[in-house]
Amino acid sequence: MGFQHWVPQEDTNTEIRVAVLLSLVLQTALIFLGPMRKRSSSPRFVIWSCYLLADWVADLALGLLLNTLGNIGGSSSLGINHADSGGKSNGNINSSSGSPMIFVFWTPFLLLHLGGPDTITAYSVEDNELWLRHLIGLFFELFSAAVIFICSLRGNPMIGATVLMFVAGIIKYGERTYSLYSGSIKSFRANILDPKNRDPHYLRLKSALEIQNSIGIIIEVYDGDQPGGASKKQKDAVRSDIEELQSSGVNKHLEALAYDFFVIFRRLFVDLTLNTKQRKMSQTLFLEYKDMDVGMAFQIIELELDLIYDMVYTKAPVAYTLVGWVLRSICSGCIVAATVIFFFHDKRGIKRVDVRITYALLMGGLALDVAALIMLLFSNRASAFFHKSRWFKWLDRLTMKLLRRKGRRWAQSVSQFNLLNYASGKPYNYNRCFLLLKVAKTLHVLEDFIYIRREPLRKYIWRDHGAETDILILAFNSVRSAAGDLGDDELDKTVEVFNCRGSRALRSHEDAIKTCLSASSEEQEDVDKIFEMIMDSVVKVTDFDESLLLWHIATDLCLTQQKHHRHPPSRDANWKQNFAKTLSEYMMYLLIKQPEMLSTRTGTWLMRYQDTCAEASHFTKYGGDMRGKLLAVNTSRPPARPGGDDESSKSVLFDACVLANALEQVGRKDDELMWDVVVGVWVEMLIYAARECPGSTHVRELNRGGELITLIWFLIEDMGFGKR
Repeated sequence: MGFQHWVPQEDTNTEIRVAVLLSLVLQTALIFLGPMRKRSSSPRFVIWSCYLLADWVADLALGLLLNTLGNIGGSSSLGINHADSGGKSNGNINSSSGSPMIFVFWTPFLLLHLGGPDTITAYSVEDNELWLRHLIGLFFELFSAAVIFICSLRGNPMIGATVLMFVAGIIKYGERTYSLYSGSIKSFRANILDPKNRDPHYLRLKSALEIQNSIGIIIEVYDGDQPGGASKKQKDAVRSDIEELQSSGVNKHLEALAYDFFVIFRRLFVDLTLNTKQRKMSQTLFLEYKDMDVGMAFQIIELELDLIYDMVYTKAPVAYTLVGWVLRSICSGCIVAATVIFFFHDKRGIKRVDVRITYALLMGGLALDVAALIMLLFSNRASAFFHKSRWFKWLDRLTMKLLRRKGRRWAQSVSQFNLLNYASGKPYNYNRCFLLLKVAKTLHVLEDFIYIRREPLRKYIWRDHGAETDILILAFNSVRSAAGDLGDDELDKTVEVFNCRGSRALRSHEDAIKTCLSASSEEQEDVDKIFEMIMDSVVKVTDFDESLLLWHIATDLCLTQQKHHRHPPSRDANWKQNFAKTLSEYMMYLLIKQPEMLSTRTGTWLMRYQDTCAEASHFTKYGGDMRGKLLAVNTSRPPARPGGDDESSKSVLFDACVLANALEQVGRKDDELMWDVVVGVWVEMLIYAARECPGSTHVRELNRGGELITLIWFLIEDMGFGKR
């Protein structure tokens, strides 16, 4: 097979060189930028751009090579200058015109780059669902590269090195395609529901049903020795496992423990449930293990989420298998062999720039493999493997020292969105660029940069007599307190406790609240009425988004009242204010920007939010402080809605003002009590929202630095109180 008559293409040659080098640069950037996604949401645009450009540039370079197919090797398809009439070759693989033959050797490097780095295979969960498209793409890219290679066989003195790089490129691209397939929801669920690992309770039930259908006798199947409870043998087995964990010093090997729980809890991320034994095992450890504190609990949870992230967004499904190690060794060996061949090859006929680019590609490929190997060895999953292995204990000790210094495993910050700031057109960092703000608000562009900010989760820490309190500790104590009110397998009571949405916090302070209210009201009937109104905001309000909007605005108004109209708060009240503000604005952010995490009803919450914003914006028409005007609203009777149509408006602004006024009556008597109640309500709302959110939604947020609500959800599941 020969080439067509060549045409001068020096410009195209330059484009190919630039494209190949740019492809290498993007691969290098991605291998280091990829892991940053699980620790921060800041570099999202940069990573997204590199992720898209990497494939596009590699495809472009391959297309340019195909386009110059007739010019590779110059006017002769051989591309070899004959030194004498004997026809002996001098090894020249470059020509004075046309495209150099060295371009053929670069072709498999593009397959290598299309395989991508180990640290990022999918930018989002949706990319995994497109694994079949990537598989088809693999065939097309391989076909294109094969055409270039086959057409150059007659004049290519580097066939051996090119074949080696083809092997490496195919392995890399195949790894990526398989990782995408493994990370898809369907495949992930199928691996967990392997028939070989069927739940024994399922098998007993299936057998009983078959007998029942065949002989017509109703057979009852109990999970254990008694109906409704786990068997004594099962409980003893769980106890034995926990005692073994305790005696082995679990606090020194959290990675190994986290991996064991990851194997159990990964099913939750595809909306499957735990069986009784799995739930009991986790529940016993998190609730009864004597050394289990909030720090250890969230360390285990962070490690579990880190392992889930790797399985969904990286090449972990391949990299941590025996087949993966074999393929990785073959791939690296091929690159090393190709490097040696090129090093000893006669390069007198190759342009110096092409020699340098070739070395850059070879050395870059080796460097990326070495970097991937180092990251693999010092990963949490590798540490768990080393800990369990007899032969790699020394590696376990080495990696543990470095893993302890890796720092945070997720963003450890929460996004904040304030509804009243948005309605008034004044962001957190308010400035005089009214036109820019108006355009951004109207066109919904740059809103995330103007009206949303990230707040460090541990910015506000209350220290009292050496003990620390932050939002994670509050949530941990709240879940553990709720667990204390429950017995074994009390499913109905579990639903009641974790669906309270703030009512438990209000009931626990009922007497104190009524005492404070009685100081400003002479009639006991009025006191009961006000308390019931506060209670109704979390009990009788059926839509969670409505309750959330009510308490968000009320919390904001209480903070304003505290700031401008009352004495400075006590130290206890001050940190509770900060916690209330952080949780309130975080939950509002989830409602507005990630409503799927709150399981809100489509459309209803949006109309309620828009109507509330529209009504609040009317208080800014004639200048002045909007919050001051809202605090001065006469709450004794509902106002007329703008436009005169009371029924069509879903605004909760007036009801929020009524709630804020009631809370203020408590605050005037006992400021600390009011903030105790507000913080308690917000913590319970966070727990309720976390428990209601499906696992498949949580996994979608792991590539954005993670969310606080995901940690709380996993805590609830680890304690055995998730939805069943």
